[in-house]
Amino acid sequence: MVKICPVCGRPTDKLIDGLCEECFRKSNPLVKDLPRIDRLTFRVCAICGSVLYKGRWTRRLDVIKKHISDLIKTRGLITKIEVGDIALEEGEQEVEVKICGRASEKLSEEYCETYKVYVKLVPDVCPTCRSIAMGKERALIQVRYVGERYSKEDLLLVRHIISQVLAKSEEVQRGAVIDIEESSSGFDIKLTNNTIAKAIASAIHRAFPSKMIESHKLVGMDRSGRPITRLTISIHVLNVKKGDVISIDGRGRYYVLAVSKNSIYLKNLDTRENVRMSIGEILKKDVRKINIETGYGRVVRENDKTYVEYEGKIIDLGSRDIPEGSLIKVVVLDSKVIPIDEEIIIVE
Repeated sequence: MVKICPVCGRPTDKLIDGLCEECFRKSNPLVKDLPRIDRLTFRVCAICGSVLYKGRWTRRLDVIKKHISDLIKTRGLITKIEVGDIALEEGEQEVEVKICGRASEKLSEEYCETYKVYVKLVPDVCPTCRSIAMGKERALIQVRYVGERYSKEDLLLVRHIISQVLAKSEEVQRGAVIDIEESSSGFDIKLTNNTIAKAIASAIHRAFPSKMIESHKLVGMDRSGRPITRLTISIHVLNVKKGDVISIDGRGRYYVLAVSKNSIYLKNLDTRENVRMSIGEILKKDVRKINIETGYGRVVRENDKTYVEYEGKIIDLGSRDIPEGSLIKVVVLDSKVIPIDEEIIIVE
């Protein structure tokens, strides 16, 4: 049955709320309300172009586009909201928004409508750029080595870790590292950005057996009266490896059997007992590397007994079943040759 639209007078086979599809679309646009410019005003850094969004500075302008999409009030079934490009220019600018869908599920097909919103960018300087310009240090990472002085390879590895973290960070944070100062026991990494400082410190902590401590110190107040703090992250790295001989608190002498992320495994050379300590526990103690002679002795067997020959000395291993000709690690301590049973090389 043919029906007549009361608005345009055209005949149609279907009316939606008493109107033809075209008149219904005109009287029921996809958008109920667009956000005003006061809700689309953002601060933009005049140096790096980052934008302040929800209290954080970012180079990702897509967060502004998402913000615009979230504020638009729509009706019906919406399938797509597409926000046009936003120029990094101060002042007001017009931004096109394309919205697709159907104002009612009774409409025969999907369609798109175009709208305009106005965005305002206010010039400012982000904290990172301000700190870089002033050479102001906001965070400090103190890397200290316990057991043995760090090597050039250790420093190169840390620099590589810093480069990797910065490469993955937002552009606004890539100038955050002010300097790396070396000292006899480690080095200090000075930064302008707390977020990037925490990311770098965590990456260093994951790369070495270490303990990390974070603290904050009040250094002043900003123009709004809010406190300004300096973040200090201390990382103590246990710089010993398998095969080292160390002293702990100036008393015990230990052979390092293995070092993992969380634990160190030792042989007490005085009692011959095996010991496991957590990284956090051993870093509380005075650990020093000892330069003691180590090597490998050859295993010989005679009359069901096992011996080790090393530098003309014979060490009785009792009835232990170790293939003859094998090599076993030994430590020379106080003129005594101490075999390390955990390190045996089987020679066929």
